[in-house]
Amino acid sequence: MEQKVTETIKQYDMLQKGDTVCIGVSGGKDSVALLHILCHLRQTYALNLCAVHIHHGIRGEQADDDERFVKALCETTGVAFRSFHFDVPALAKSRGISEETCGREVRYEAFESIGADKIATAHTLSDSVETMLFHLARGTGSKGLCGIPPVRGNIIRPLIACTSEDVLAYLAKNNFSYREDETNCSEAYTRNFIRLSVLPLLKQINPSFEQTVLQTISVLTAQNDYFTAMAKDFVRRNGYRVEKIKALPPALQHETVRYIIEKETGTVPEYKHIKAICANLQDGAKRQINAGITVRVRRGALEFPKQQAEQPYSFTVNEGAYTLPIGVLHACVINCKQFENLNEHLFSFAVDYDTIQSNLVCRNKREGDRFFDGKRGVGKSMKKYLNEIGYMPEKRSSFPVFCAGEEILGTLGSVSNKKYAPGQHTKKVLYLYLEEQ
Repeated sequence: MEQKVTETIKQYDMLQKGDTVCIGVSGGKDSVALLHILCHLRQTYALNLCAVHIHHGIRGEQADDDERFVKALCETTGVAFRSFHFDVPALAKSRGISEETCGREVRYEAFESIGADKIATAHTLSDSVETMLFHLARGTGSKGLCGIPPVRGNIIRPLIACTSEDVLAYLAKNNFSYREDETNCSEAYTRNFIRLSVLPLLKQINPSFEQTVLQTISVLTAQNDYFTAMAKDFVRRNGYRVEKIKALPPALQHETVRYIIEKETGTVPEYKHIKAICANLQDGAKRQINAGITVRVRRGALEFPKQQAEQPYSFTVNEGAYTLPIGVLHACVINCKQFENLNEHLFSFAVDYDTIQSNLVCRNKREGDRFFDGKRGVGKSMKKYLNEIGYMPEKRSSFPVFCAGEEILGTLGSVSNKKYAPGQHTKKVLYLYLEEQ
């Protein structure tokens, strides 16, 4: 096994001489094997090792015993020891995510806080195969079938070519003890079910199933890397323009949409979402791919709207520029001839300056707001108006209305009622327009 790990480290250039390496050590067989092997390589690479143990606040006394075991192991091997305590159930609830996801998040947050050159985790080939089968069962594209990457940023996985059997044989040969987590024997967890029930059946068909899958993962990873490079180059040249995306061959179209979503959100979308988005690349189409993440087609491009927190505002309008949450509102006083010669602006509003004097107030939209739209000669609610013009829902609470006292004169893109609208006797016009962010 030592040879496999050494070859893996060289193949993926995982370590450089003098590296400080943070090792995630739970006390289980894989992490204990990783700690011992890196200790064996410590002198070769002049490594500074630090073991980090995470107490998730879940398994009570057994978790306390795991912590004591890892601390004693570090004292024996001469490795620096750090322990972090989290109340994962409470944190998961506050973050609105599963305990499993929260546990993974806090682990990597703790690892990153050490500030090491590399973070070494004990993922094995068996873990990678389980991940591939898990994604396959749920439905995935080529990226989901690539298993666990050997290197991701500063995260390295020296055991990624080793099976669970390799690890157990290594520990037995060297008489290294480790801790057993009883939850690993429960088939209530999907990954445990794959490991305990599915993999043994596949190994009956092919005893070398994991090594065979490793070859398949290598092929798929190379293909996926090629398509990702093509997607990156496409986005560099064309941005998120849907007409260009629609012209791509299906395989590259799917990969490009996946790459854009992951780039913008940090989330790897499920294949069903990618397929649905690619099938509906037209203005107005949108798809929620995860809690709080929406992909939308607007103005011929993919975009990722985020709900804008309401930021109430109210001010008296004079000449000048005003920064709103949705852009910059410009106000200028012009004569009628200048006003008549203006090109119509999508988001503009004008009033007779002499009529309104200095009493025009701009404030953000409020629930129940209604106004008379002189352009269409009807009264309507702001809610209906914003629906009609297709304004972005996540920004509507910040859309401006213009008032004189309690009376709403109108909004951007509308025409004021006759009392305030510029007419044949108007001398000066207060003209407002929005420069969107």
